[in-house]
Amino acid sequence: MGNRYSSRYPSVLLLGVVPSLTWAVARCLRCAGGAPLVLGWHRWSPMQWTNDCRRYLPWEGLVRSGEQLDTVALWRVRDLCRGGRIDAVMGADYDTALLLADTQRLADIPACAVPTASTISTFNNKWNLVRLLDQLELPHPPSRWVGDAASLLATDLPFPMITKPLDMWASVGFQVHDSQSALAQTIERGRLAAHFPLIAQAYVPGWDVGASFLASSGRLVAYSVFQHRRRGERVFYDSPRVRDYVDRFVSATGYSGVGHLDLRYDPQTDRYAILELNPRFWASLLYARRAGVNYPDLLLRAGAAPSVGVLTARPGTVRLPWYEALMTVTMRWAAAAYERSSGVRL
Repeated sequence: MGNRYSSRYPSVLLLGVVPSLTWAVARCLRCAGGAPLVLGWHRWSPMQWTNDCRRYLPWEGLVRSGEQLDTVALWRVRDLCRGGRIDAVMGADYDTALLLADTQRLADIPACAVPTASTISTFNNKWNLVRLLDQLELPHPPSRWVGDAASLLATDLPFPMITKPLDMWASVGFQVHDSQSALAQTIERGRLAAHFPLIAQAYVPGWDVGASFLASSGRLVAYSVFQHRRRGERVFYDSPRVRDYVDRFVSATGYSGVGHLDLRYDPQTDRYAILELNPRFWASLLYARRAGVNYPDLLLRAGAAPSVGVLTARPGTVRLPWYEALMTVTMRWAAAAYERSSGVRL
């Protein structure tokens, strides 16, 4: 990106399908000094009445072609880049990151760094991630790929056991089964939330841990580790073990862009287990900014900033102020209301 940003904050076009993630990224950029132009899936959004974006534009005609957004989606992006002074284009979520990762379609679009399209689609699949973790000798729960109900009931995994869809996130379709009889009853009643094929994993006691990172060509640029707490708190801390896991992962994959690992920590055994990878921005983005790591701003400047070591978060407990907490809830409510009224789902 050179030095053309030295006298002003970059002009950013932010692409978004998931409203809560889109607003969180926009908020981080606004707090760093520049309100982005937002191209969003919803016809309207509460963020258009805030100062967190320069302008909000609806992304008309947004459809999927196979597993990703159709090529037509890029026409509007390209038009905006040509018609205005856009320094960088950033994707807020899985769909837009995958769209920007398709470099063969990106002429005239100054996209920020993202993982390759194959990396994004591969590691969005939890079974593919399990196989990579095995190769890298990184910790994860005992896991099985399961193709049908009979195989699930015959699994050798201990109970309690968790079933998950292969490619969903934010706990969609996750279920805990306390015993084989309870699992059989769930299947018999047609209440299994995940469709086959699915992934089954041994339940890991303890608490949830998040490890966020920014990498450039397999080199770690920034990372932060936190423990989830109730009442909207995140407790940031340093963990040499988790940093080593992240370092080994980004190095082995040649990772570029942002990512987030979900883990569980079992205090009884003092062990971590990696559950999944999100090759995109994540829900706790605003907490990380308040702990000193503004990932959208760092991603924007990654091409111009010299290497000065790995940036880490300040240790301590973080809570969101009332405005950010309220807007997070509002964005989720508005998206659900729009989908119910329009019948439109991407």
